[in-house]
Amino acid sequence: MRCGSEVVPVNGALQRRVLAMLLLEAGRVVPVSRLVAAAWNEEPPDSAEHQVRKTVAKLRGRIPYGPDIIVTDGPGYRAVVDTDRLDLLRYQKLLRQARESLDAGEAEQGATRLREALALWRGPVLSGSAGRVVDAASTALEEQRLTAAEQLYDLCIEAGEAAEVTSELRALVDEHPLRETLRCRLMLALYHSGQQAAALDEFARARAHLADELGIDPGTELTGLHERILRQDPALTRPDRAVARVPHQVTEAPHALPFDVPDFSGRGSELEWICDAARRAPEGSPTILALDGMGGGGKTALAIRAAHELAERYPNGSLFIDLHGFTPGQTPLSAFHAQGDLLAAAGIPSEEIPTVPAGRAARWQSYMRGRRMLLVLDNAASSEQVRALIPASSDSLVLITSRPRLTGLDGGEWLSVGALPELDSHRLLRKTLGAERVEREPDAAAELLRLCGGLPLAVRIAAARLANRPHWTVQRLVERLRDHDRRLDELTSEGRGVAGALLLSYQSMPRDQQTAFRLLGHHPGRYLDTSEAAALWDTDVLTAEDVLEELVDVRLLEARERGVYALHDLVRSFVQRVAQGQQAPEDGQAVRRLLDHYLTTAESACDKLFPGRRRFGDGEGGGGGAGRARDEFDHHDKALHWLDQHRDSLLAAVDAAYDGGLLWHAARLPRELGFHSSIRGYDASANAALEKGVSASRQLGDRPLTRLNLMNLAMGKWRLGQLRDAVARLEEAVELSRRMKDVQSEAECRARLGQACSSMGELERALRLCQEANACAQQLGFTRLDGSSLSTLSQIQVRLGRFEEAAQSAERAVDIFNSIKEIQLSVDALSNLSQAIEGLGRFEEALGWADAALERCQRMSMPSVLPLVLARRADVLVRMGELDEASESAGHALAKATSSTDDIHRATVHLSVGRVRYAQGELELAQAQQLLAHEIACRMELRYDEACALWGLARTAEAQGHEQTARRHRSVADNLFDLMNVPETAR
Repeated sequence: MRCGSEVVPVNGALQRRVLAMLLLEAGRVVPVSRLVAAAWNEEPPDSAEHQVRKTVAKLRGRIPYGPDIIVTDGPGYRAVVDTDRLDLLRYQKLLRQARESLDAGEAEQGATRLREALALWRGPVLSGSAGRVVDAASTALEEQRLTAAEQLYDLCIEAGEAAEVTSELRALVDEHPLRETLRCRLMLALYHSGQQAAALDEFARARAHLADELGIDPGTELTGLHERILRQDPALTRPDRAVARVPHQVTEAPHALPFDVPDFSGRGSELEWICDAARRAPEGSPTILALDGMGGGGKTALAIRAAHELAERYPNGSLFIDLHGFTPGQTPLSAFHAQGDLLAAAGIPSEEIPTVPAGRAARWQSYMRGRRMLLVLDNAASSEQVRALIPASSDSLVLITSRPRLTGLDGGEWLSVGALPELDSHRLLRKTLGAERVEREPDAAAELLRLCGGLPLAVRIAAARLANRPHWTVQRLVERLRDHDRRLDELTSEGRGVAGALLLSYQSMPRDQQTAFRLLGHHPGRYLDTSEAAALWDTDVLTAEDVLEELVDVRLLEARERGVYALHDLVRSFVQRVAQGQQAPEDGQAVRRLLDHYLTTAESACDKLFPGRRRFGDGEGGGGGAGRARDEFDHHDKALHWLDQHRDSLLAAVDAAYDGGLLWHAARLPRELGFHSSIRGYDASANAALEKGVSASRQLGDRPLTRLNLMNLAMGKWRLGQLRDAVARLEEAVELSRRMKDVQSEAECRARLGQACSSMGELERALRLCQEANACAQQLGFTRLDGSSLSTLSQIQVRLGRFEEAAQSAERAVDIFNSIKEIQLSVDALSNLSQAIEGLGRFEEALGWADAALERCQRMSMPSVLPLVLARRADVLVRMGELDEASESAGHALAKATSSTDDIHRATVHLSVGRVRYAQGELELAQAQQLLAHEIACRMELRYDEACALWGLARTAEAQGHEQTARRHRSVADNLFDLMNVPETAR
């Protein structure tokens, strides 16, 4: 509603429906009961009449002169509006005048009135959000409009003006493809324009559309007209024109660019690229710039904004055409029809536009020759569609938008339009939703943009939904969008949505490409490489790469680094929906092939990274790797890179396998994640996978797999400081091994149990367990366990003050790990060796071993162990009196520990920092670190670290002059050390 030039907002569905109903019945009394029916689709509330009366009062206050416009009259209300102030009343008046003119035999006057009436049409009332009553009235108005349009086109055809109305008729037929009476008028107009073939083609389109949509054949009127055109019935003779027309001379430059949206945001670099290309364009030939990208990416808005900015550089005008390459319900325009529409937009009369392809193409090129114009060819389907529209000889700029990259278009430059950057998305949301609502919920707005994935269409729809629901918070929509299965439905408004845009791209692909894309819906992650695609599609890597690149070309996939591709989050939601809705028998085998590929490749990568580990036999339990070659890695860096790159997909694959009943894969994959997490430190998510691995193993009744997953889960929990849980699972694993009479597995579990007991301060038990495990490993020739049990043994011996034994154990462990090229475990062994040598007073040598540990830790990039190694260096440097370097190393350790997810070493790091601060005389800072170490140690039951923290606090309190506090801390520390049999020399 407008008052003068200003828009008067009418907020809320209830106000809009009541006002619409009153205006639809303008001049007549509308009972309150009818307004209630219009306002509520379902059963109205008991307070409905009261709410309607309140709504009317609000409308009277909002609308200028409201009390004079909405008056109370008997049982309801009446809208008092002058005819000239309401389009509906003017429309009805013009229709009455048209009927009167036609009844009087004044056909030309009647046609004029009909055209004036139809020009007032602005679209359906409230655009489908009005409720049943208003929608029914809107449908009646639409039918009235179509009947009037058919009457107008009958008059035009009879007057010999068939060619002039052809484009109008085609647009209306595209809008109402099932209305056969409209299609009849279009066929007649084409036939009378000398386009018999085109008229027959329209019948074929109508028949196909009716069959697809309704499963019926055309009616008798349409079929009869088709037969009459085929036999060139003399009764269809083209009428003579009443007035001879003078050949048209085009004198005014056409300016036919669409509206440039004021809330356009971002795309600064893309706009600069377009403008720069236009500035440096050579003379004498057209400049062709093509923008490609996925549906909803804002290509059209970008092209229109660029065209408006550049329009002044092209004095002969600008033209725009939608080629309907990806328009719902429409066939892409042929070059023939596009040339006709462009010539018509340029002002060429229809009788001067040739009706044969060669003549029309020549007329188009003749028109463009010598002109400097700007053409926007929007929504192209292919290179072939636009090639004939490029001016052959012109200094014009041709801006093309398309979803696929038009690689077959010679002489053009291409730019792919991707997702909006975060800052540009934020600006777009502020402009479309309003800065106040965005600033009110900044965190929710940020998550909303993340869920929209930088897709302008998604951002605009989300903003529109919020604007239409002022009672919703941004957080409310975010919560709805978080539901992965509903996200695409939430990003749909008034028939426009992300899902619809993607569906058109999907439907335009060949069948085999559709199948390949659909199978990507079973891929568990967002990123995939050529080997994964080859496994999924059961083909070789090169063929898979070709198919992936084809999907990139149609903008349903994004190319990342070489051989790696990504699915936009919303595309991923779409393809998963397609996969669920179009399941095929081969899908299950495709998923199994992919899981087999993950398992064999992850095993190979871990075998390279963790040499000497036990192999779990291929095929045990009926699962993996059949028919596909095992990928091998020639260097540990490549193996680690593959695991890093596929971590999220592997985690999701465990969930998919478990939920899909593929228990063997769900039981096997988690082991590799546990090994990888021991380097990269993502134990919380790896443990969740291992929990499913334990469950799947138990469901399979596979005791070896159950034991293996229990042990790996226990170590993941140990790294997170969940010691009681770790011990419980290790004891269960030991018992399982004993029942299976698997001596090697039992020794491995005992070594891990010894490691957990050492952390809990049960040093004598830990010592016994590790000694038993080491003896068994040596007897069985299990080299890796020999080294790892010795490494843990050395740490226990250090804590018990047996420094010579500890040094010997650690040296043997380092030698073993070097012999099998095991890097990860050697880092712990070198750190333990450094600590043992420090205990013997050889500080320079201890620092050398700590530096060796640090070099290997950094080479493997081990975030979970790095803080511990840095703290080890700091401890040695303090003993050497190198306090500045010690402080730097301790600070680095603390920073890394803070960002690490592993808690098991955090108390040790705080203890080390406390020692450095104490040595520097910063007693308050030392006390703060020791208190943190004590809190962590108590919470995790790290008895040795708890005692060390208390001993440090006692020393700090003593230096501060707090003798009583110092004695109390030292007493508790000594009691703990005594319980663990830690001698004075090791405290």
